[in-house]
Amino acid sequence: MLLSYGFNEQISKVMPHENFSINLRIVCDEQISVAHVCRKMEINRQQFNKYLSGQIYPSKHNLNRICQYFQLSEEEFNLKSSEFRQIAPKSHQLESNPGKIELNNIIDSISSHSKDLSRYEGYYYSYFHSPEFPGYINRSLIHIYQYENNFYSTSIEHLWDKENGDIHRNRFKYNGTVFYLGDRIFITEVEILTHNVIHHTILCPSYMNIVDSLSGVSMGVGSKTSRVPAAMRIEFIYLGKQINIREVLGGCGLFKLNSKLIDSNIIARIDNEMNDPEYMLRAYDT
Repeated sequence: MLLSYGFNEQISKVMPHENFSINLRIVCDEQISVAHVCRKMEINRQQFNKYLSGQIYPSKHNLNRICQYFQLSEEEFNLKSSEFRQIAPKSHQLESNPGKIELNNIIDSISSHSKDLSRYEGYYYSYFHSPEFPGYINRSLIHIYQYENNFYSTSIEHLWDKENGDIHRNRFKYNGTVFYLGDRIFITEVEILTHNVIHHTILCPSYMNIVDSLSGVSMGVGSKTSRVPAAMRIEFIYLGKQINIREVLGGCGLFKLNSKLIDSNIIARIDNEMNDPEYMLRAYDT
């Protein structure tokens, strides 16, 4: 186990990061125990208690671990608690509610037939044509991870023009479930800030020794102006299991179709044109 003794921790005398400790306690309250969280993150329990109490602020190394574990950015952790509660991830433990129990049974039934997704764990850039902004490609961040016996996803979209810095300044976050059934990967996600969008994505698995990309089709509606159901080709590009979240999030956004910042092979694989004799949108099977 990797222990962190805090010699590089940033001591906060005037508590500029007070929101962080409050919000850290909020998300820890949703977990099995603080000890469980510390074991999962491989952070020393005594050191972590100092973060919870606000005595010190985590080093960059430990902060990155905390952000990755809770699927939150440093900026989100430092929001006011009233704002933070709206986006804070909830525990996967279900309350004693008949409706939730039935839903849990359905998920358990699907999970029992789902193949292992361990080789697909990690972070990806996802590329697809933006339903809201024609002529733009959306590059978003998605994380596929395991919690206990199931696999989940968290996605973040930045709807603004990365090259021109124009008018669009919207951010969306999705949480979802991931299943591997019948040699296909199924991802169903719900937008957790507006609670009015569900996306379904089906991906072809990778047959390479090392996963580098996944191709598929995604279906949903726009988060803002357009509510017309739409389907589009989508491409996942693997980034790794450990990343600099702040840096990678900085690469998310909208890019014009002729952008030099998007690989031409990716642009070709998410092209939604259909040629004869095609009569439906299909993924490019790798």
